[in-house]
Amino acid sequence: MSQFEDQHITLKYWNGRGLMEIPRMLLAIAGKFPGDYTDGRFEEPEGNLDANLGRMPLIQVGSHYVGQSAAINFFIASENGLMGNNHLEAAQIISIAEHVKELQTSYRTIVAWGVEPTEEHLIKWFESGSSDVSGAAVEDGQGTRYLKWYMGRIENVLGTNGFAVGDKLSLADVVLYYAFGEHLKEGEAKEGLGASRKYPFGSKERMDAALATHPRIKASVDSVASNANFQKWLSIRGVQDF
Repeated sequence: MSQFEDQHITLKYWNGRGLMEIPRMLLAIAGKFPGDYTDGRFEEPEGNLDANLGRMPLIQVGSHYVGQSAAINFFIASENGLMGNNHLEAAQIISIAEHVKELQTSYRTIVAWGVEPTEEHLIKWFESGSSDVSGAAVEDGQGTRYLKWYMGRIENVLGTNGFAVGDKLSLADVVLYYAFGEHLKEGEAKEGLGASRKYPFGSKERMDAALATHPRIKASVDSVASNANFQKWLSIRGVQDF
């Protein structure tokens, strides 16, 4: 039994998905929904935010606070049996999360934050760049490691039984889903929200095509999408500002 099991959790974040949606998804997969915890959504930062240097995201666990999204994800996943079966699997899960973080940083070298991707941007991100997806990474291609390179490399390290790591859903699967599968359908996004905020890397069509050529990543994404508790979360989370 966790020493924090009886401690109420409050999530502190803006009124949107962003850096708090992975914790919400993890809680949902564990069968926990708003009411079991407080999903605080604020127009302005509120309360004691010292643990994240005066910023959000932040969670409060009883009288304790945790800032930074990686730490929050780790805590929520660990408390809900979503960090693998042992420390080795936990390390592998964290490794995959770091790979995805690198991928997202690479995307921002092409499409700056807050900018809607152009057709030229999409072609560059989805179709071009380094293609050495096995063996030692080619150093000369370091500056052009885009989607194909990262997906090819990540594909190689995932499990073959439908999950990213081990024999059950974990934080790694949710991170992969959030990067490659998460999208907002008609009526789920506030009016005027651009494609870059609704679809993975600005194009669901292109992302679906990329997933079709990476079966292990697709299986991991599908394992999250097909989870009944996860589907319940999508049905109740409401209109998103971003």
